[in-house]
Amino acid sequence: MNKLVYRSYKESDILKDLSEFEINNDFGCNNYVARSNSLFHSFSFNKGEQVSIELIEENSIIIITEGTFLASGQNHQSKILNSGQMFLRTKDSGNLEGEAAEDLSLICIQFNNIISTCEKTALDKISIYCPAKADEFEILEINEAMKLYINGISLLFKSGAFCNFMYELKKRELIFILYTFYDKVNSARFLLPLIENQNNFISLVLNKFSINCNVIELADRCNMSPKTLTRKFKEHFNDTPYQWIIQQKNKNILSRLAQPNVNIQAISEEFGFSSSAHFISYCKRYLKQTPLVIHKEIRKKTI
Repeated sequence: MNKLVYRSYKESDILKDLSEFEINNDFGCNNYVARSNSLFHSFSFNKGEQVSIELIEENSIIIITEGTFLASGQNHQSKILNSGQMFLRTKDSGNLEGEAAEDLSLICIQFNNIISTCEKTALDKISIYCPAKADEFEILEINEAMKLYINGISLLFKSGAFCNFMYELKKRELIFILYTFYDKVNSARFLLPLIENQNNFISLVLNKFSINCNVIELADRCNMSPKTLTRKFKEHFNDTPYQWIIQQKNKNILSRLAQPNVNIQAISEEFGFSSSAHFISYCKRYLKQTPLVIHKEIRKKTI
């Protein structure tokens, strides 16, 4: 493994010639630091080499700038990640492990809790799009705005401008790009582990929620009254717990009905309905069709 601090994005030619720049990075300022202290790092691995990157007490966004990475999950499941993709690892996820399926280059941007009011507000706004559970390797494709961001980091490194203050601004810029230049639903899925860490209430709800619970049961699991639960839901989800539970249940029901073989009785029991008739009535009310009609329509679209 070869570790460098920063690396130019492969598709960019912005750093081909920096001779026109005259950078003065010796201001005698405490914000200027040695490269080894930077929280922006780049790693390169040869094909077939084992990947092991120590990620301690920091959240990290990993950007794949070249090659293919076979990442090892916490449940011993692997995920294939390719050049032009990025994913998030929280400080609780452990070290990054896997194998370089091809010659591999990664950029690792490490950061601790995001505490600015602006960033907290942005995360709160997109939290309403969160799924019930985070994917360990939720992927975002690197778009044009992110490419420019990566080039900016590389330019700072190549110029020798090692400024803590500038790097702090770049970390905040990263969240701004994810919130502004990506679809809100995709951003929410990508940032869900971070949002969970930033917002204890959302984390509590997502951990206590199950597809067959109601508002009273969810409030009891969260150790609060239904009234308090409703107030907090309006603050953090911009919705009532009843409507949110319905949305989660509907998404899960549609997912189950999309499978090749469905058993209406089994699904009704799985989602806590008292009978198949009750389940069918629910689908007609909230999904506008009977379960079998929904199943057939979804299967037609997937064939």
